[in-house]
Amino acid sequence: MKKHILTAALFLGGLTAFSQITVERSTFAAAGDWFLMATDTTINVKTSDALKLGGANQNWSLTGWANRHSKDTTFYANGFTYPGAPAGCNLVSYEIDPLTSEEIPTYYNISNSALRVILDAGGTSGSGGSFKLFQFPSTMGTKYQDSSVNFFTTLASDFGIELPLIDSLRIVYVFKVNSEIDGYGKLKLDAGEFDVLRQLLKTNVKVNFQVRNIITGTYTALPGFGDFNENINAYTWLSANAGAPLLSAESDTLGNIISIDYLLASSKGLRSGLGKELNNTIARVYPNPAKDKLTIELQGQQNGDAQLSIYDILGNEVIVVSNVSIQKGLNQIPVDLNDLKPGVYFFNLVQGEMKSSQRFIVE
Repeated sequence: MKKHILTAALFLGGLTAFSQITVERSTFAAAGDWFLMATDTTINVKTSDALKLGGANQNWSLTGWANRHSKDTTFYANGFTYPGAPAGCNLVSYEIDPLTSEEIPTYYNISNSALRVILDAGGTSGSGGSFKLFQFPSTMGTKYQDSSVNFFTTLASDFGIELPLIDSLRIVYVFKVNSEIDGYGKLKLDAGEFDVLRQLLKTNVKVNFQVRNIITGTYTALPGFGDFNENINAYTWLSANAGAPLLSAESDTLGNIISIDYLLASSKGLRSGLGKELNNTIARVYPNPAKDKLTIELQGQQNGDAQLSIYDILGNEVIVVSNVSIQKGLNQIPVDLNDLKPGVYFFNLVQGEMKSSQRFIVE
């Protein structure tokens, strides 16, 4: 949940250097956008203190960090057509697990007035609901508060709880957020220097445990367990036309920043200039869902042949083409799908050190 809160608490607007900035819905990510991000969890005190500074006319700097820790790409998809998206979802962000190709989605509802994250709902969980992560439009000093309650239910025995007349455990989550646009100025990254707006999102997560009496059917507090509280402060730097946060930072209970996520490259044309970060080339597929034909679009790094492999959702290789011609620059590769049954598939395209993968649906 932390990462979902962190990666979601953000977004963008029209900017002029060191002036009041307005963040609008129109400059946020849309279906088809992608963002290559890097993560670091070894933040020193000096860097932490500098990033926490708010106010007008600030200069934040974070350069030379591109090789520190993990990298992943966040993709955005249409929530109305994304498989399994809950009611009310019109935008999805997701990362792809590099080992299993599994997508890890976060569901949103976005409008001209707000970006909201949607909580899971189901037979063993609450009704879902949502809470606000960003308000549109926003300028320096904009504030809001929001909250939501959800729960998850499981067998009490799954948690080693053996009590007379008790059959299930309910874990109740209460989310409360307090947001403020608390700074603006310039942010310097390896990808460039940007005019930015900064949001501070304070999230309190309160968790309590309840057990169900099989005779009365009611839930009461689990004896010996008090409420668990966690406070998460997330800082987010937003720039016009970037599509997603340039930089996000999360602090611990002592107020020290313990992790950062920062942009290396994106479909909006932003690049860090560090070529080796782009070996995992991002591809776009269309139409998606597809019927008899799919087109894979990507930027080739060099001329040469590549191998294309397509897998079904169980990991079985169903198509392999070993002589796909790739040219330096824009490539559009047609793929015949007539032999595939309806379902979810993944492709891997490999050319030397260049690798690209994406999920698609066959109707």
